[in-house]
Amino acid sequence: MAENSEGQSSNENGTIKTFDAAKVIIFTGNVMKQASINSFNCTKNNQELVNALYDTLKAYLYTKPMWTFDEVNRILEIPDPFYFDQKLKEDRNEYEITAKLYYLPSSSTSIIEPFTPPPQYITQSIYHLFKVLGINTIDTFIIHFNGLTFDNSNEVDGSPSNDDFTKSDFDNLIKVWKELENICVNNRIHKLGVSEFTKNRLERFIKAVEISPKIDQINSKADCDQKEILEFAKKNDIELLTHRDPAVILPPKTFQKIIEETNTNKISLNNGLLPRWVLKYSVMFKCRGVIANKGYIVMGSTPNSSSNFIYNIDPISERNG
Repeated sequence: MAENSEGQSSNENGTIKTFDAAKVIIFTGNVMKQASINSFNCTKNNQELVNALYDTLKAYLYTKPMWTFDEVNRILEIPDPFYFDQKLKEDRNEYEITAKLYYLPSSSTSIIEPFTPPPQYITQSIYHLFKVLGINTIDTFIIHFNGLTFDNSNEVDGSPSNDDFTKSDFDNLIKVWKELENICVNNRIHKLGVSEFTKNRLERFIKAVEISPKIDQINSKADCDQKEILEFAKKNDIELLTHRDPAVILPPKTFQKIIEETNTNKISLNNGLLPRWVLKYSVMFKCRGVIANKGYIVMGSTPNSSSNFIYNIDPISERNG
């Protein structure tokens, strides 16, 4: 079993039992190249992610094992066997890279605080995006906190979605944001954004953070007072964008169904794995405005395993950004 400098062991000789892995990270590869008839006939806004996970895991029926095992953090890493090489082919400055991190209903590993978003997921997701694309900076990083909807009449999975955060909820969001601020200050991220923040949420949030969000993504179906938030966003230099993502991009039952239906004698994952976070990313050619690469990274773990492992992301100088 070969081991690299990061403590990862390859599985070319089949010595790793995938079912025993309590933590997994799945890389879908470039969904632009994976596009199938099903992808273009999606009835759900998360179907692209669901199809990509199916395609990635089913591909191991026809290929040799290519997953690796991170011995340090005890994580099974599963790339798409057909699109595992996603390193940028041209100079980094030719691309605009955007990432969006989704906290999920099953993100928290705490029984006492089941809706608490772990700050560690920030560095986890960024570390793996850097690795898969061969980059060291992100142009725009947007974060979606589970349970927030712009339409205040809706509630998601029992978590609070009213316009005023409770003190505990607000403090937890600030802890996550501080992780992003640290990476931004270190020149790794150029612009930060949030999702489903109303005018009141933005106003309170901006007063509590050092680096304000420059983007607010709002669901295109949201019923909102356009004038109020437009005026506030203009005054505070915040760009308002729309999206079509569902409130929960990867429900636990959906993730477990994918695993159950793709388990074979070649790759078999634990059916009890829960999705902890999803990172969606896109790579666009600046000069042409064309998407060159789009994909997802998903981290899952069993209920009793610790998902709060940390990666170090060192600062870089301005000239290397």
